[in-house]
Amino acid sequence: MKKFLLFLVGVVAFASEGSGHTDIIPRTINFIIFVAILWYLVGDKVKRFFEERRERIAKRFQEVEEKLREAKARKEALKAELAEAKRLAEEIIANAKREAEYIKNKIHLQAEEEIEIMNKHFAEFKETTMKKARQEAVKEFMKDVLKDVHITSEDAAKLILKA
Repeated sequence: MKKFLLFLVGVVAFASEGSGHTDIIPRTINFIIFVAILWYLVGDKVKRFFEERRERIAKRFQEVEEKLREAKARKEALKAELAEAKRLAEEIIANAKREAEYIKNKIHLQAEEEIEIMNKHFAEFKETTMKKARQEAVKEFMKDVLKDVHITSEDAAKLILKA
C-alpha cells in the first residue's frame, strides 16, 4: 500500500505540470500528497495509539464488568446472609417464647406445690395446736376438778381413759 501511495504521489506530481486553469486541482493534489507523506511518517504511530487506546478502554470496560459481577455476587451473598440472619432471629425468638412458656409453667407448678405443702403444714400445725390446746384445757380442768379431790395421777389417768 505504501508503494502505491508513492506511485500515486509521483503520478500526481507529473500530471499537475502545465495546466493553470484552476487552482483547486493543484491544491487538492498537494493536500493528498501532504496527507500521504503525513500518513507515511505518522500512520503507524497513530494506528498504534488508537489500538492501545482501544485496548485500554476494553481493559477498563472488562475491569468495570468484573467489579459489577463481583458486586452482584456480593449482593447475592449478603442477601443470603440476611435471609439466614432473619431465619435465625425468628428461630431464636421462637425458642425464647417456648423457653419463657416452659419457665412460666415450671414456676406455676412449683408455686402450686409450695402452696399445697404450706396448706399441709398449716393443717398439721393447726391440728397440733388444737391438740395442745385441748390437752392444756383438759389439764387445767382436771387440776381444778382434782384440786378438791385427792386422787393420784395414775387413778386420774385411768378415770379419763375409761370416760
